[in-house]
Amino acid sequence: MKPEPIILFLVSLMPMLVSAQQERDNDFGIWGSVDVSYTFKKKAEADTLAHSDNPAVKQSSKPSRWSIGTRFEYRSRDLSRQTNLWFVRPYVGFTATKWLRFALYYDYFKKPTVYQHRILFDATESLSKGGLTVSLRERFIVAYATSSDKWSWLLRPKLTAKYHIGDTRFSPYVACELYVNRHWTMMHNFAGVNINLGKGSSLDLFYMFGLNNGTNRQDHILGVGYGLKL
Repeated sequence: MKPEPIILFLVSLMPMLVSAQQERDNDFGIWGSVDVSYTFKKKAEADTLAHSDNPAVKQSSKPSRWSIGTRFEYRSRDLSRQTNLWFVRPYVGFTATKWLRFALYYDYFKKPTVYQHRILFDATESLSKGGLTVSLRERFIVAYATSSDKWSWLLRPKLTAKYHIGDTRFSPYVACELYVNRHWTMMHNFAGVNINLGKGSSLDLFYMFGLNNGTNRQDHILGVGYGLKL
């Protein structure tokens, strides 16, 4: 299976989404991101690798539980004619067990009229069987807005089901994410595919349908993300 049909399908959605934007209070936008991460090697193995010329020894190295990375993301709105937000996000991750992972992030977060400094904490539980992986990410966010000198908080639980297709590079998935602050304010529903490009690189293509509590507004988003694991 080649990636071209999937990309063409996502592009073909654009006229439909643009026409949908003109109904009710719908909006269309594009999200793009780049994520680069590095997983440390275990110290004892790293020392062994440094003093060994044996390829078999080098290939036997295992990652440690710690990783670091940086993410940049840009989001547009209003038929993708305006900037909705962008952020830069350095982070550190820790894999506690095969099914539990923690991560701590810092965001330099910018909307057209708002700057925020944000701290995010994730706990992600996941279960896998065969090619199917189901995960629940619990995210807690504390944000400080410099213009208003105010603090705020937000919960963002996200449930994801992903299936890796046999001997291919493709892993389609569906996900649902809630934004909660005393009550739910937004719901993001995703359908996408992750494509393994090889050598630690991956491409994420998705469509997101967003609902906003208390309004008729609906968000239609096409997204693309590039990931690199070093």
